[in-house]
Amino acid sequence: MAGAGGAPWPPPAQDLCQRGASPVSRATRRYDAVLFDWDDTLCYAEPHRFLHAREVARHFGLDIPLPEIYQAFIRAGDSGFDDWARFCARLPVEFGVDPDQQASFVHAYRIREVYRRFQLFEDVLEGIDGLVARDLRVGLISNNTEVAVHAAALNVTHHFEVVVSPLTYRVAKPHPEIFARALAQMEVEPERAIYVGDSYDNDVVGARAVGMLPVLVDRFAVHDDAVDAEHRVTGFTELLALLDRLLAPE
Repeated sequence: MAGAGGAPWPPPAQDLCQRGASPVSRATRRYDAVLFDWDDTLCYAEPHRFLHAREVARHFGLDIPLPEIYQAFIRAGDSGFDDWARFCARLPVEFGVDPDQQASFVHAYRIREVYRRFQLFEDVLEGIDGLVARDLRVGLISNNTEVAVHAAALNVTHHFEVVVSPLTYRVAKPHPEIFARALAQMEVEPERAIYVGDSYDNDVVGARAVGMLPVLVDRFAVHDDAVDAEHRVTGFTELLALLDRLLAPE
């Protein structure tokens, strides 16, 4: 398959990595597709893990602001394609829980796994309708290996042309290959695609590396560190307004 100027698409992985050094141009362009992350972008588990962790921390005498909770999650390995038990063991360390209370903290945090319930953010379905009304194609790229199961359970699979996880191509975000292969499956070139996600490292950096325009969604106002994100929104209302600006004629 040929890309712009007759170049092969998808390009070799080493070329993809080299292309991500600088942000995508802010110039107004025409886009054909919007692809999304899943967890904390479109879907979340109730109770939300940040809010639940904050309440558990308070039980142990720690009052931690949400941006600091987010950073502790990142340091513990939450943004990586990593081992869940290892992450849970690291979390109380990053929170500053006393060593003799860390096992109790992990137990209290993991109780959430028994009764958590996955659901869409309330603006998602109307927001996807807004994308369709703007003649935009929609895809899904997640590091959650169960994303296809969750999307089917919530009856939203039909909204996405592709549903991609590390199981699909044996590669995870932020590696550019997972973005490139999903786009190739949709036959959309990266310069004509937008990627929306809640992780700076996985979503903004990863999408930028392949040539997509990244949009950081910050529903919980925790991204104090993402100063060079091209665009930041808090939900679909702001995303659709941004898209209207990006899709406007030059």
